Amino acid sequence: MTVPTRPGPLPRRPVYVTDPEEARALDRWAMDALGLPGIVLMENAARSAVAHALEFWPDLGERTLRVDVLGGPGQNGGDGWAIARILRGLGHETACWMIADARHAPQGDALINFRALEALGIPLARISSDGDPLPDWEACDVLVDAVFGTGLARGLDGQAARALASVPRRPRRLRVLAVDLPSGVSGADGRALGPAPEADLTVSLATFKPGHFAGDGLGLSGELRLGDIGLPPEAFAARPPRGILLDRWEARDLVPARPPWGHKGTFGHAVVAGGSPGRSGALALAATGALRAGAGLVTLACPASLAPSLDQRLAAPMTLALPETSGGLLDGAGAGALADFLRGLARGGRLAALGLGPGLGRAPGPLALVRELSLSLPGLPLVLDADALDPASGAFPALRARALPAVVTPHPGEAARMLGVTVREVEGDRLAAAGRIAELTGAVTVLKGRHTIVMDAAGAARGGVPAAGEARPCRAEARYRVNLGGGPALAAGGSGDLLTGLAAGFLARGMAPFAAASLAVYVHAEAGDLAAAAMGPQGISPQEIQQYIPLALSALSGFRPSPGAPLLAGAGV
Repeated sequence: MTVPTRPGPLPRRPVYVTDPEEARALDRWAMDALGLPGIVLMENAARSAVAHALEFWPDLGERTLRVDVLGGPGQNGGDGWAIARILRGLGHETACWMIADARHAPQGDALINFRALEALGIPLARISSDGDPLPDWEACDVLVDAVFGTGLARGLDGQAARALASVPRRPRRLRVLAVDLPSGVSGADGRALGPAPEADLTVSLATFKPGHFAGDGLGLSGELRLGDIGLPPEAFAARPPRGILLDRWEARDLVPARPPWGHKGTFGHAVVAGGSPGRSGALALAATGALRAGAGLVTLACPASLAPSLDQRLAAPMTLALPETSGGLLDGAGAGALADFLRGLARGGRLAALGLGPGLGRAPGPLALVRELSLSLPGLPLVLDADALDPASGAFPALRARALPAVVTPHPGEAARMLGVTVREVEGDRLAAAGRIAELTGAVTVLKGRHTIVMDAAGAARGGVPAAGEARPCRAEARYRVNLGGGPALAAGGSGDLLTGLAAGFLARGMAPFAAASLAVYVHAEAGDLAAAAMGPQGISPQEIQQYIPLALSALSGFRPSPGAPLLAGAGV
């Protein structure tokens, strides 16, 4: 059996995330501006999907399997019919099932591939009524799911719902390859609009889709790969899509220069503020993140009673002891002292940034500190995390009025509190939630979780603050990046504090907020992946992840450790 060329790495250009309208516009551009027939794009899509499947399942290129293709009468079905033909050419037993009543038949490019199946004698069956048989999934090795593509916007019923509901769920022997999206999943927001097969592998054509990273699409897409349909970079130049995958090539262009003649004053001063009794570790991790980001100087601003222990725990960062309440918390008096310290750095001509929130506490005193600092330092690079994101602080109007956008880094629970909705609503449409937070705060928004989203503030939709519980989508114009790395290695308390410190460190080095937040997210996730690769995915702590940050960051510039050099180096927090 002949095996096609392996799909190889992602292209060295931005990999975009497009909503259904943007995806259709790209196809139209290719056909109108380049004169490429749709059948060429369809053939490219099918061959790319098969190449990914052969890489993902090596035995698909080594032995004969039974492959059933489930398709509809539209263009997504046409991709499926082309895949069936290619797999038949590789020696597999293929059969095709079209879900459509007698009034609907393949049209255009899909019809060409459908007729090719008829000419080759590949078994074809129509599912148009309750009496029509469905595939025997027990006898099938691979299902190619090509019923619906990115444009699905209605609930499923009838024979489509019946056929898709019949596909076995895991655990199962059957393998499922989804073309573009698992059928039944909305490409716009990831909602399952009816029964949707759980894919083992999804090959998204030309671009990724928001539905891969939100709602039900998160759990149904399986391994996500990019299929190449032959679009040149010019296809994206006229109107670049809003979403970009935050991959190695995108992150590489964000890394700030580190000239050999530089010194500690060259690389900025990161200040991380927070801490409270029993929660000083969060602040220590944030300070370590700022150091690992390459900030030349790092200061921990904390309640005075915590300063001695933090001095003993950390060698490199300095401490700034702030006035505290009788309960050991920061309050408005601490805000004044910290603001004076930061203004002093500015008068000295030093680049500085503030990361605020780790271990801060959500009592009235700490929340007053957040509000006052947000008001008094409108031009200071600022990261807000954890307790600093509490709506009770009243800081959101001040954030919206800042001359320089802040960076906010909520996890889904914090995002739900900020928006006055449930965690389930946030996770149901993560892209919309990130856009609404950017609108609410005027800040670059890092919505943490699986496939972290970084939403730019500059393009965030305007028009008023969303009401509590209002399901308003993020309107067009907001740029965003989606990160695929990290995984469960980051699912430990303190991991987010490292991210806060990284973002503050990059801001202190002079990076713009959207770029600093994006690079912090990528490096943080890559460090988690490196730690998991070296130590296994279980039981990794933030102290261990932080040791891989320099390697993750330096690898973007082509650095590789010397042979035999230990992967773990340096002291933990």
